[in-house]
Amino acid sequence: MPDANGPTTEIAEYDRDSIHTLPLSIVPIKTAAMRKARLIKNVRLDTRIELFREKGMGSGQISVEEVSDFFEDEGGLKEDILLLRRLSQLPAFDPYTLRIGLRQAGVDVLDLDAFQLSAAKKRELMPLMQNITRPLMQHLYGDEGGDSNDLETLIDRVAHPNTPKVRKRISSMAKGLGITVDQLPDMLESYGDTYLALSYYRSYFQYCLPVVNRLMAWIGDVKDSGALRHDEAAQKSIAKVEEVLIFVSNSVISRFNGFDRETVVRWDQVTVETFNGVRGAISRHQRSLAEVLCGLTAKVYEWEQKFPNGGGSPEKRADFVSSEIKPGLDRLWAMERRAPKFSKAA
Repeated sequence: MPDANGPTTEIAEYDRDSIHTLPLSIVPIKTAAMRKARLIKNVRLDTRIELFREKGMGSGQISVEEVSDFFEDEGGLKEDILLLRRLSQLPAFDPYTLRIGLRQAGVDVLDLDAFQLSAAKKRELMPLMQNITRPLMQHLYGDEGGDSNDLETLIDRVAHPNTPKVRKRISSMAKGLGITVDQLPDMLESYGDTYLALSYYRSYFQYCLPVVNRLMAWIGDVKDSGALRHDEAAQKSIAKVEEVLIFVSNSVISRFNGFDRETVVRWDQVTVETFNGVRGAISRHQRSLAEVLCGLTAKVYEWEQKFPNGGGSPEKRADFVSSEIKPGLDRLWAMERRAPKFSKAA
């Protein structure tokens, strides 16, 4: 993951694509000075306004309830605080969660483009889209379809078939979905956006999982060290953290395995029911995946920031576990236990 830069008037790609930070410049905040800040989920999984983040200085954070102590009322501070309270209730700050949450809250956004992934992030996610792009291209074009993971190219080739055989297959697909051929590119684009969201969450898990494993090894190295060996409170904190991280990691792995099984579309037999079934499965998991992966990301990000090369005395590690890693983990555990489940593989 790239380093988080301090907030600017322009939307940094990190913030645009981030699951746990939200630049306040993209929401209708009336207090000008506040638009330079951002909302974050911090390491304890609390929502805070981050006024600055500098290497060597750390992160300057305040709660929403402290806003009036730091910002002068320019005539809209009360409305800003109400908006910030609404935003604080969101489980994550990725574009998908934000679009859903703000729409449900009736909040007008300043720039719809700000709630889209960056072009670079979309390119990064394309290999994770191959479960839909590769079978569809193979069905329509056979061996001549190439190995493109580019959804835009695929949709363009659906809109502009180059042979009668391909046109016939496209017509059959549209009939199965109960739409016209002209409507098919838009429907595929909508489906692609839904699958792109799944790929986005998968990419965050692919980032988090190896870091979580390194974090647990870093913690485990000191369990039997010196005075910690006889520190019952420290041992309980470490054991609880390990238990939750293992459970959450394994549960999310199981969920993505379920997606791999159940989001496969037989494009030669596609119907509107199967199409909507796949989209529905992704939609049902969206909120819980966002919250769990936002929490894991905030935890491992802060660990990497404070201990970039590992290290740290046994006492410092135990203190970081109890004061930074453990708080909020119970919420991730509870969310993952309540999350939708896939049926067991046959």
